[in-house]
Amino acid sequence: MMQIDDPLDPLSQQIDDDDNAAIESDSSKVDEEEESPLLLALDDLESRLVTALNEFKSHSGRASNPAVSNIHDELASILRPVVEVASHAGPATARALASTYPHMLNLDLCVDEIYTRVNSDLVLPVVLESAQSDIVPAKRAASLALFHTLHVEWQKAGSYLDGTTNAPSLAGPYGPGITSGGAISNPPFNALEASRRSQIRAARKAELLRRWVQSAIPNLAPGTFTSATLDASAAGRGVLSASAALKPCLRYMAERIGSADDAGALRLFLPVMRMIEGVLGRLFLERARGGNNMNELEQGSKGGAAAGDSLRASCVKFLEIVVLCFSNRALPGMVAGSQAALRMQKRETTNANDFSLEDLPPGHPIITREGLEEIGEYCFSTLRGLVLLGGQAAIDPNLLLAAAASSSVGSDFMGGSSPFTQILDILKPAALAFLKVESAAEKAGAESGDKGSIILDRSSIELDFGLSQKSYSLSINAVQMLATKRPLFFKDSSTCLARRTIDPPGGAAGGPEGSLTKAAVTGIRVHLRSSCLTLLRHFLSVTSGCWEVLANALTQSGMQAQADRALIASRQQLDLMKGGRAARNRAAIFYTWDTSADNSRAAKRQRDTDDAEATVRAAKMARGLGSGIQLPTSMVDACELVLLNLENLPPKRPPVAASTQRKHPMDLDFVMDAVITNGASLSIDENHWYDRDGGDAWMMEEGELGEDGRRALTFTMNSKVLDAAEKSAQGADKLGDSEKAFVEQSKLAASRAFSRVLMSSSNARSGAVADFGKQLAARLAWTLKGVKPSNDIENAHAMAVEATENSLRKGAASEETLAGSLEFALDYPLVSSCLAFDLVPKGPTVPLRDDAGSSNSASFVSSLSMRILNEAYVCSFNENKENYEKCLDVFVSSVVNACDLSNKTPHDSEKKRIANTAASSLPQQLAAMPSVTGTALNLVGSLCDIDEISKKASAKSSKQTIAESAALHAAKAAAEKRATAALLILRDVAFQRDAMRGPAVDCAVAIASGRLPGSPPIEDKALKLVMNVIFPKNSDCADKVVESATKELELAARYSIDNYEKIVKANEASSKKKDKPRNAAKAALLPQSDEEKIALDRVRKPVVLFMALCVRRPEIIKAIMEMSCREGADVLAKAVKTNMPKLTKAASVKHGAANIALRVSDMASERETPLLLSLLDNLAPSTDKSLPSQELIDACHEIQKNRLDADGKTSSRYIIPIVSGMKRDELVHKIPEFVRGSDDIFKASLRRMAEKLGRYVLIFRDEPDPAESTLRGMSSCEQMVYLHHLDFHAVGIPQKRYLDSIRLCLEDDEVFNDRVVQAALDHMSGKFLEGESLPLAYMRTIILTCSKHESLHSWICHVLLPRLVEGNVYTDKRQWEGWMRCAKMLENTRDHGVSSLEAIQKLPEEQLKMYRAKYPQK
Repeated sequence: MMQIDDPLDPLSQQIDDDDNAAIESDSSKVDEEEESPLLLALDDLESRLVTALNEFKSHSGRASNPAVSNIHDELASILRPVVEVASHAGPATARALASTYPHMLNLDLCVDEIYTRVNSDLVLPVVLESAQSDIVPAKRAASLALFHTLHVEWQKAGSYLDGTTNAPSLAGPYGPGITSGGAISNPPFNALEASRRSQIRAARKAELLRRWVQSAIPNLAPGTFTSATLDASAAGRGVLSASAALKPCLRYMAERIGSADDAGALRLFLPVMRMIEGVLGRLFLERARGGNNMNELEQGSKGGAAAGDSLRASCVKFLEIVVLCFSNRALPGMVAGSQAALRMQKRETTNANDFSLEDLPPGHPIITREGLEEIGEYCFSTLRGLVLLGGQAAIDPNLLLAAAASSSVGSDFMGGSSPFTQILDILKPAALAFLKVESAAEKAGAESGDKGSIILDRSSIELDFGLSQKSYSLSINAVQMLATKRPLFFKDSSTCLARRTIDPPGGAAGGPEGSLTKAAVTGIRVHLRSSCLTLLRHFLSVTSGCWEVLANALTQSGMQAQADRALIASRQQLDLMKGGRAARNRAAIFYTWDTSADNSRAAKRQRDTDDAEATVRAAKMARGLGSGIQLPTSMVDACELVLLNLENLPPKRPPVAASTQRKHPMDLDFVMDAVITNGASLSIDENHWYDRDGGDAWMMEEGELGEDGRRALTFTMNSKVLDAAEKSAQGADKLGDSEKAFVEQSKLAASRAFSRVLMSSSNARSGAVADFGKQLAARLAWTLKGVKPSNDIENAHAMAVEATENSLRKGAASEETLAGSLEFALDYPLVSSCLAFDLVPKGPTVPLRDDAGSSNSASFVSSLSMRILNEAYVCSFNENKENYEKCLDVFVSSVVNACDLSNKTPHDSEKKRIANTAASSLPQQLAAMPSVTGTALNLVGSLCDIDEISKKASAKSSKQTIAESAALHAAKAAAEKRATAALLILRDVAFQRDAMRGPAVDCAVAIASGRLPGSPPIEDKALKLVMNVIFPKNSDCADKVVESATKELELAARYSIDNYEKIVKANEASSKKKDKPRNAAKAALLPQSDEEKIALDRVRKPVVLFMALCVRRPEIIKAIMEMSCREGADVLAKAVKTNMPKLTKAASVKHGAANIALRVSDMASERETPLLLSLLDNLAPSTDKSLPSQELIDACHEIQKNRLDADGKTSSRYIIPIVSGMKRDELVHKIPEFVRGSDDIFKASLRRMAEKLGRYVLIFRDEPDPAESTLRGMSSCEQMVYLHHLDFHAVGIPQKRYLDSIRLCLEDDEVFNDRVVQAALDHMSGKFLEGESLPLAYMRTIILTCSKHESLHSWICHVLLPRLVEGNVYTDKRQWEGWMRCAKMLENTRDHGVSSLEAIQKLPEEQLKMYRAKYPQK
């Protein structure tokens, strides 16, 4: 019987008897899912993402180690795993899973699942939420930047938007991209699958772009953060994100419209329009929104000003991108099909990052070219207004309010309004405000009669905001770039820039304007001129007719020469575009040739290899295939070698010798030759005819015996040899193969013979023989032009050439001369070898002996180099006169090179010996030479360049052994000795050779001033040589020294002017990082940046040298003052002021301080007044305890009387240095004069008055004898007292200036501290009790003191106020009013332990009632 299964039985089996038991689930499906490779991979990717995102979300927003990296770099490094997983690890994992499990997983399924889980569900939402709502601005910025990074990374090979792969089936995340090799197969691919993947790709791109735009929009809304600085910072990051997203979004919309997906394009277009509206609102609607955040930021802290400036600059850059995208790329007025137009269009469209309205397909009902073009035109007009006006022209507040209200609604362009409406509501008023100003200015210019000019009354133009230097520069760049990228705007851009160049910021003087400093104005003016020059150089300036206005603007700016060259270049460019193909090809060939030089080491090495290979091949061809040459193993190379040498085969087979050497009979001649040649004849080279049978060229015949018993000998040359010699003398064109071989081997024979002569003379024991050999070698060296040296002396020739090349690299001033010397060394190889023969190591030498056997005969033996130079000098009278100078340059270069080699290898004793010998003998050799050149003297001066070896010897290293350290110090001492010898050479030339005195002094002065390199000890020696040896020699030497020092100072001034702008920028950047110094006077002479420090070090030495000469000749002080006061020579002026104490100290000792002051005052012009003041200031130094002399005081007063200003008035600046030595009674009468001056003059005079009275700073001194004034100077306490008692009405000083002067004293805490103020107030109140009246500003000073010095509250309440009550202060209405205000200020400060209530209660009853009536007690 069949058993029926109970359907509930399986379930009953899963129930346990336990009451707490539960149903056991079927885990087979769960296990299957857990074992799925795709799910495991997704879990791993998600865990990595969650870890990185959690770390990012929990970050505090502050850099953990600011010294290593800033907060933005730190957050980017935290998000780096997110980028890697979302862009590359995800697609790579999908490809790996599909290839590993092909029967289980599909590639498209893996890619879609991973993208959905990783990107759509995790990364993009989390990053979007952080970018929109995170409370930390830095994390918002990192999230915004992540979208840009993802967009870039997704387009790389193998990622989701990859388009680099040519195979359609491998494009995107489905293939590894272009980085893969060529072994990957292309899988089958149908049209349906291609369409599906294309749609998925578009959807992913749309998702990324839409979220990118959505992330930027909330940051652009005003009030994102309560702090104005943080709000501007977040908005700036939002604008940057919007700028980066605009072009990709427009390109995607163009793709969708081209694919007839109007709805898809519109879904992205609406958020993009809201984003554009948000950016424009942050630029133009801040004033209407009531916050005026940007202006508040600029007037606030430094960080807030920087944030506001960055936001405005970002908005200006966004305007440029909008104009670029919403305009046409086509050239105006160019017919379709024009060749130039086609070339230009092709060149412009090659940039994938560019977008224009031509890229937007027509046909969309909302996204139209006309609407976008209108936005672009208004944006361009706004940019022009920013450039021409320096800011945004004031917009009608009503229009701004309407635009702000429309923008704040945020309706997403619904309700029937066009997406362009809200944007145009913002842009139109801004553009029309400028166009109104522009039209009025053009109308005024037309009425003036000047064609094309405008007249702007900038004082009547109201601006909503002004541009800073950064945003102004970006505006200029935007207008210039749009002119070149969009020719449609070229004419308007050129006109705008030209007009602003003619009427630049700062006016004619170039001073500060608005928020722009003088340096910023200078930078903007230079930027405008360079932009006009760039546009004038463009060919469109000719075709559009704008070249006239551009050239006119540059001409009025002093750049007519540059404008003319730019116009010529633009016309040439236009002619080339219109020219035919031949003209363009010629231009292309010239351009390629002009830039094809490759000086890299790899290219040079390749050329050397090619040259060596060509040399070997030519040698094989010359030798032929005989003589036992072995063919290459490669058949191709062997065939090539055979074909190349077919024409070189001899007519008959050469005889084969039994051995490599010819058999000679063993006769007496054979033995004698072997003995005479020291065995050289035993190794004869069969390839050399002169070794083999050269003796057969001459035949000797004996005649009959004569009556005297002698035979006549007749010598006859071999006819073949004679024919070859005659043909070689006729020219190389007529030579055959045998004659060429004869010429080559003749040169080889001459080279070897010359080498034997030279080596024999160097090894000779007899001095006479050596001298004769050198004399012979010198004659032969000049005769054998072009003969290459043999192997024995090849090193000497190589050293001479290397030395001349090194000198050529060092001596930029003598480049042309040294280039000729190098050519000479190559043309006369034997001559250059002789010059450097004694400077190369040759091993042990034989000591010379004279005929008497003495070994001290070196004194009468002329060196080989001297013989060569003497021969050159003698030949220079008849032949090439420049050979002597070139020969001398090669010789001195070789000596210098030998010394440099010794410095580089301090452990090589042989090189050290050669260098010392050459340097020690060089003074005697140059003294014996018939003439010396300026180039040779400069080369001698390069011996002082021992800074490298000095640093090596001074450097302390634990790795150096005692022997190495000793060798370095010995090498340093030897180098200094050689440098000293070089200075002695310059001294001897200056004294002994009148014609070369100037170059010798120039070289010495250049070393002393640091222009020619030298170590500090050598520079000091050079300075002493110039000042203590050459200058006192005679008047001519002194004149030469002054002339050379003036040249060096001129070079220093030129260097300072050339580096002025770079130093100013560096100082500005450095000043932002440093706090304001307390002592501004001393800090003004210190370098503000590294660039300025380098420049000061460069110009300091010429200044010190010239100042030393000024002590000897005070009349040349005029020169240093004139050069230092040139425009842009600020570094030189600072160096002069820094070293002014040295000059004044020495000059006052030698000539007298008063005399120097008067002489310099007579010489100094008005422009040089700052240096005159510095001189006077240092003639009476504040650090000296002694008072200025009466002569100096009288001299300064005379200078003050003689140097009147433009209004004919005297200036108190000239007597400030000597006020410490003036009598106090005189200073009391001078106080009104100081008060009338500027704040700086006033404060400087007060400091100088009290600089010698440090002990009396809190004391009001009384005259020892009232009948006679003897006290000098004025203490700080006395200054406050006399300043209060100043009768400003009598001396004609406004009351405001009088009160301001007292306020300036109270603000100077360093001088007038609380103790000084207390002493002054106490003295005046004491005099008040004695019957004197209180000064007018007395109670005002007390009130200011209460606000500034809390430490004096107790003294004022318990001492001063009661004392004033005691003196009946209430009888003076003005003082009584001040007393009551002061008492009221301190009455309710009982919480601090101080109150004026006690002083109030001491008032008489009537005055107490009056006080309480005005200030009731609470």
